[in-house]
Amino acid sequence: MGTGAELAPYLIAMTVTSIAASAASTGISMYSQQEQAKTASAIADYNYDIERQNAEVQAKMAQQQALWRQQAAQVQYQLDQNNAQYMDQQARAAQMQAEEKARRIRDEGARTLATQRAQYAASGVVTEGTPLAVLSDSAGLIELNAQDAIYEGDVQSRDWLRKADEARYQSKFSLFDQQTAGYEAAAAKAGKVISLQTAELNRASGQAQAAGYRMASYGTLLSGAADAVGTASSGTYSIASLKKK
Repeated sequence: MGTGAELAPYLIAMTVTSIAASAASTGISMYSQQEQAKTASAIADYNYDIERQNAEVQAKMAQQQALWRQQAAQVQYQLDQNNAQYMDQQARAAQMQAEEKARRIRDEGARTLATQRAQYAASGVVTEGTPLAVLSDSAGLIELNAQDAIYEGDVQSRDWLRKADEARYQSKFSLFDQQTAGYEAAAAKAGKVISLQTAELNRASGQAQAAGYRMASYGTLLSGAADAVGTASSGTYSIASLKKK
């Protein structure tokens, strides 16, 4: 068996080899952790970009759809209101036409009765008894026709008014749709803000994971350095001990 001095070179070689192997292992581990950190950071940024773009596109689409719906509701509301006004006008027109028709019936009837009285007077017939009854019946029929004309106009007028009420009632739904579309546009805007905040949180979480990998790599480096120092110290001590023998 060789002396301590003879064994010292072998021990030095073993110590150097051990330190080199430890350094290589530490370097590989640190590199791997650094690469994990880069990958985690890149994924976090990529996911953030995707989430941000999706949030903006979805919000824009939702707001545009709400705007179109709001515009359509405004047009429908105005159309219903215009229809109601037209039907009100038709109701008044029907009433006025009926009153005019009744007036003409009464005027024509008055002329007819005047002609009958003149004929009776010219023929020497006294407007009593049967002639008076005939004139009375004629006057009654004339007034009845006039009242029928007014009643017919009332029926038409009420029908138009009913349709006007229905149009106004329908316009309330259009107004409600218009308001709902406004709420949807506001909700889309708020949803975009929430989605962007969520994307930020997700990116922060990914970056925190990347930072964790970096810190772990530094820990690996320090641990490897400590191991190398320990190995070197132990080898130095052993070599010194052999040289004394």
